[in-house]
Amino acid sequence: MYTKQIDRSLMRTEYGVLVSRLLEHLPNGLRTEFGISIVVVAPGGAVDLHAHHEHEIWVLISGHGEYEADGQKQSISEMTLCYMPPHQKHAIRNISQDIELKFLSIWWE
Repeated sequence: MYTKQIDRSLMRTEYGVLVSRLLEHLPNGLRTEFGISIVVVAPGGAVDLHAHHEHEIWVLISGHGEYEADGQKQSISEMTLCYMPPHQKHAIRNISQDIELKFLSIWWE
């Protein structure tokens, strides 16, 4: 059995938000075919609009936001899944001024 409490103070800024790349916390030598992060978007904050060569899924854990993909926008809330194919421009904005928006990001080739 392996468990580890993730230290929030170790989160770093990527794409304009706080990110913890979870696989960095696994035992040494363990490799996977995917990446996964916890992402925290501050109240009123946003993930920078970006694109990359991987497939990606976001699963909202808590909060409410506005998801953007290829110029289209949609309101989303917890327990929403967002899929981005390779090279699709995407972002999310936290529409709350009081509550953090949190989601899991999973990506693969």
